[in-house]
Amino acid sequence: MRYQHSFLITLPRVVCIYFVISFILAMIMYAGGTINDPESMGYSFTRNFFSDLGKFTTENIISAMMFNLSLIVCGWSFAAYFFYFTKLFNQNTIIHILAKVGSFSGIIGALCFIGVGLTPHNLFLDYHIVFVNWAFRSFLLAGISLSVVLYKDNRFENRFAMGYFIFAILTFLYVLVLEFAPDPKISDFALIFNVIAQKIIIFAFIFSILYQSFGNSKLLAKYWNE
Repeated sequence: MRYQHSFLITLPRVVCIYFVISFILAMIMYAGGTINDPESMGYSFTRNFFSDLGKFTTENIISAMMFNLSLIVCGWSFAAYFFYFTKLFNQNTIIHILAKVGSFSGIIGALCFIGVGLTPHNLFLDYHIVFVNWAFRSFLLAGISLSVVLYKDNRFENRFAMGYFIFAILTFLYVLVLEFAPDPKISDFALIFNVIAQKIIIFAFIFSILYQSFGNSKLLAKYWNE
């Protein structure tokens, strides 16, 4: 039970805060440049992708190291989170099997975060894109599965199922953006659209993990008291 508390409550909260802090510091240290304006100064919240922070160049080495390391740490931590989440569902029922499917999808998505951190887009663009695409496809399946599981599981309040459901909807919309949105290189509007969409889904993911940690806390506290 103590291990579950660490991996399902403490770790996700600490890692989410660590990611936000790393993002802010990497943003401050960013050397500059967008895909449409390589000479621009500093980091633009509306014109720079997250992955720009991980661009591996001599000028951007500090930002790249901070951001890529944060992706790797978050990837391993979220993979551990979803692994231990499966331990809450150990019955041979449809809902508990669906919970394992959703958690396994979450693990795949988390491991793809590691892949993103290990493949800076200016060095390994094709691999980078593959990891990004499959991360969100995996999280889409995880969000759909776990929203159903938490809604059907009486141990969780429905508001936690709603949290995953909203995340699933946003992830579905972002997958559509990845597949059908205009190329960000064709115009400034297209760049801003793609960048803002990415910011929304990343922070939605962070919020969903943080939010669910409170549901996990209530559940584990109940069993701890019993």
